[in-house]
Formats: sequence, structure tokens, C-alpha cells
Amino acid sequence: MIQYMTVNRYLLGRCQKSALMLMPVLFVLLAAGCGFELKGQADIPEEFSSLRLNGDDQGMVDALGQILSQNGVVVTRADSAAEIEIVQSRFQKSVETVNALGVATGYAYRYSVEYRIVDSSGTVRVSSEVLSQSASLRYEVGNELELEHEESFLKQQMANEIAGRIIRRFRWL
Repeated sequence: MIQYMTVNRYLLGRCQKSALMLMPVLFVLLAAGCGFELKGQADIPEEFSSLRLNGDDQGMVDALGQILSQNGVVVTRADSAAEIEIVQSRFQKSVETVNALGVATGYAYRYSVEYRIVDSSGTVRVSSEVLSQSASLRYEVGNELELEHEESFLKQQMANEIAGRIIRRFRWL
């Protein structure tokens, strides 16, 4: 009886170790199977390895340029390159909450960007698509300077998120 229990514990211990060693492999296979990708890594086709950015919204152009550069895309001013054009962008702010005195204590923000993607031969690959991002911000009355800094940071974060979504759009081109 004692000998049987010893063998059983030995086998059980080996099986647990094998199962623990297989867990990372199973996790990687599962993550790959569901389409998981690390944020910031884009699948950009070779024909878009050189891109021109065009638009009046410098914050959005900068966010796109940074993400493209991180993914090995050359951002250029050459007219012969493929292009991401920011057709129109709007950053809207509206009062969301007020205190008992009627003073605004929270704002809602909406950042909308209309863009299009044109390849180097001039063919429009994505025609006039609009992406939007919404957020809200609460603050204490008297901290207006802090609110200005927070709004600036929030707009930058929203631009980064929309830029990432534009870049991920290349996956389907």
C-alpha cells in the first residue's frame, strides 16, 4: 500500500510539472488564434512603406507620424508617395455637469477625424472615413489652469487613439 501511494505521488508530481510547463505554450497559441497583437504593432503593406501626411490638424499629423515611424514607415513630403490625408477634424467641448451655483464642473469632449488613404498611383484606397473618440473630464472650480493642462493632455491621448485606429485600418488594404 505504501509503495502504491509513493508511485502515485511521483506520477502526479511529474504530470503537474508537465502541465505547468505547457501552460505558457497553450496561452501563446490561444492568444495567436484569437488575433491578439501587441498595441502599436501594425501590419502595414509594403506599398505603404513610404507615406506622406497631409492635413491642417498638426496634433493628428504628429500622432500619425510617430506611430508610422515606430512601425518602420518612412514619413516623407514627396508627392509620389502614398498619402494619409486628414480631410477634416473637429474637437468639441460641451458642459456635462454643473454645481449648485450653475458653474461647470465637468466637460464632455468629442474628437472626430475624417481621413482618406491614397496609394502611390493615386488610387483612393479608403475614401472619406470618419473616426470619433469621446471622453469626459471633471474638475474642481478654481483649478482652471489645471483644466487647461488636462484638456491638452486629453486631446493628445484622443489623437493618439484615433491615429492608432487609422493605422490599424491598413490591415484590410
